[in-house]
Amino acid sequence: MILKHIRINIVLFILLSMLQACTFLGISQQQQDEKASKCLSQLIHQNSALKRCKGIIKASTAGFDSHINERIAFISEAPHQLRAELLSPFGAIGKPFLLICNESQLVVTGHFFPEPYRFKPDSFLIKKVIPIPLMPKEFISCLHGHLPIDNGTQARFEKNSSQQILWLTKGLIWKKKQKIVFHPDSQNVLSLETYNHLNSLLYKITFSDYRTIDSFLIPFKMIFSNEEDQSITIAIQSYWANKPISSTPFQTEIFDKQLEDKGVFSCISNWISALLYH
Repeated sequence: MILKHIRINIVLFILLSMLQACTFLGISQQQQDEKASKCLSQLIHQNSALKRCKGIIKASTAGFDSHINERIAFISEAPHQLRAELLSPFGAIGKPFLLICNESQLVVTGHFFPEPYRFKPDSFLIKKVIPIPLMPKEFISCLHGHLPIDNGTQARFEKNSSQQILWLTKGLIWKKKQKIVFHPDSQNVLSLETYNHLNSLLYKITFSDYRTIDSFLIPFKMIFSNEEDQSITIAIQSYWANKPISSTPFQTEIFDKQLEDKGVFSCISNWISALLYH
């Protein structure tokens, strides 16, 4: 009889211990989920007050058949508008590189492309032209120091990792994933990887050289790459935050007129005036 009571007490002790362990694990997981959600919220709202920016970047490529190493002036207004033009008198002869993007249209031409391209800014055909499948609004987000994160994502931290890694997932069955790696010595984002529904890498962005411009934290160097190790490096040389934008630089109606202009310096003179004196 005594042995029976001992066995019952042992079983009860084991059951209670298991329940306490499950409760502890449940609280711990809940705390981790709350921490991940808070981190995601901070990333989403980062630089939300930065509405427009303009500046000069140095763009270079690696892993492609032709190498590009050019200075480009840009003006951007979140979330969809961007204008970029080559700052080179030689590139401006004949076929100047010019990109204009707004809510309804993306137009791009230049000696990098065999012919002018016109697309809707969210068209999947853009990925056929650009080997790194980054949509215009995603690139604009990066120029504004903001991560291209989809709405409606769920966040969790990777367990048992020497680095702080945040995983974002979207979808029920065919899930799209994003992997965010933080710098080990700060809370700055080191890299962002975006995967499609088949878990194949779409693109990777590496961020470095963070600088504070008018209270906004901006990565002055960004490397965009694909799974074939082709990359485009963007190094910001000059940057202005929330400065007034004169005229209407995002209207595509002026596109054809500028293409007809063959002057060596005509394409860049307006840019220099717009960037430095407005």
